[in-house]
Amino acid sequence: MTIKNKMSLEIIVYCREVSQNLIPQMLDKLNDYDMVAEVHPEFMFDQENDSGFLPFKFTFLNTHFNILKDKHLLSGFELYIDDFDLQITNESIKPKPSLLNRLLGQKYEVRFSPPEQEIKLKDCKKAVRFIWHSADTFQLRFALLTSAILTELTNGVCTYTADDIWCDNQDITNRTFKEVIEYESSLKESEIKFFEFQKW
Repeated sequence: MTIKNKMSLEIIVYCREVSQNLIPQMLDKLNDYDMVAEVHPEFMFDQENDSGFLPFKFTFLNTHFNILKDKHLLSGFELYIDDFDLQITNESIKPKPSLLNRLLGQKYEVRFSPPEQEIKLKDCKKAVRFIWHSADTFQLRFALLTSAILTELTNGVCTYTADDIWCDNQDITNRTFKEVIEYESSLKESEIKFFEFQKW
């Protein structure tokens, strides 16, 4: 996935379920990547109540940007949780055959995902959407890393919808972190946009 010059993106993680039990594991893994991060204390991975912007408080442990050293920062992304059923989804995207197609007996098969992903997707009941915008530099970091971590923790399936990229969940978080670092390292200090944490 190329993330340079992207003004926004949407990543979807398909998994069996999400619950608040995932949050401590998610934060533990997030904090393996050169920062100390906390998610908003009211976040519960609740489908009804947790839609919208999800904020994180964080401090970098290792950054080459002097302007960010020892600062408590705020970033995040938009998060939405929806029900998912592969069979219903495949039915909904199936094109209606024209009269000519019916007369000629022609059939067109449209699949929601590559065949190799369907085995896992059949067991998935939730679609968790992560949407990043360019309000600050680190929304990208949190959207990419958190979606990758959720994919690993749930043995789920991750897709970058804009380019129809489907990601193998093996070692996805480490691969994602390398891409995040590559992106952040390409920026000049004057290009960094950030918000300092005030309070929840």
